[in-house]
Amino acid sequence: MNPDTVLKQWNRLGAFFNVESAEKTPDIEQLLIETAVYCPMMPRLVAITVTWLTQYYRLVCRHRLAKFTGDIADTDTSAALGLILAMTKHYTSTDHFNLIIKMCHPVVPSKPLFHADRQSDALAKLANRHSSDLGCKWGLWCEDVQLKEDAIRPLNWLMDQNPSLQYRALFGGNLRASILEVLRFTPDAAQSESALARYCCVTRKAVREALDHLEFCQFVDRIHDARNVRISLKDKYLKLSV
Repeated sequence: MNPDTVLKQWNRLGAFFNVESAEKTPDIEQLLIETAVYCPMMPRLVAITVTWLTQYYRLVCRHRLAKFTGDIADTDTSAALGLILAMTKHYTSTDHFNLIIKMCHPVVPSKPLFHADRQSDALAKLANRHSSDLGCKWGLWCEDVQLKEDAIRPLNWLMDQNPSLQYRALFGGNLRASILEVLRFTPDAAQSESALARYCCVTRKAVREALDHLEFCQFVDRIHDARNVRISLKDKYLKLSV
C-alpha cells in the first residue's frame, strides 16, 4: 500500500481527502496499520483518523487488529498506532482499544512524529517544547489533535456506501466481528478453532463460545471431522461483504 491508496481508502470510509475513493470497502484493521506507517508524512491524516475513530471505533475489530499489531516489527509504526489509539481513548474514554494499546511500544529515544519536524535540530526542539503529554509518552512529539468533525461523513452515508460494515456495527467490533472478518480475509484460519483463536489473539474457549452465537445467528457453519472443527461463512454473509 502507498500513501495515495491510504487516502483513497479513508475517502471510501467517509473521510474527506482530495483524492478519488477506493472502489471497494477497505480492510479497516489493515488500513489502521498502514495509517500508522504513513502518518509521519501527512499530519492531517492523524487528525482525520482520530476523528473518524472517535465516531466509528465500534467498526474496528479489535481482536483482529491485535493480531496485526503483534506482527509489527517497526517501533515507529507501533508507537504511531499506540499514539493514535491513545488519542482516541482520550476523547472518548472508551476501553475498546486497551488490548492493542498495551501491545504497542514507544519510540526510544524520542523524536518528532512528523517528518517535517525532523529536518533540523531547531524544528525538533520546537516540536518537543509544544508536544502533548501523549506525544511525549509515546516518544513521538506532536501537539494535541484538533478533531475535524466536519471532515467526516455521517453514519447513514457510511453504511450506504459500505453495507458490509453493518455486521461490524451489529457486534460492536467485538470477538464475533473479528471472527467474521478473519474468516473472510484469512482462509487458513478456518481450518480449526485453534487456528482461529491464534488469529484473534484469544483462547480456544473464547472462540468456541463466540462461534456458538454466530452459528445460532446463521452466519457460520461448523464442519466436524476426525481431528478438527472447520469453519465456513454462510453465503448471506459473503454476499454482503463486498
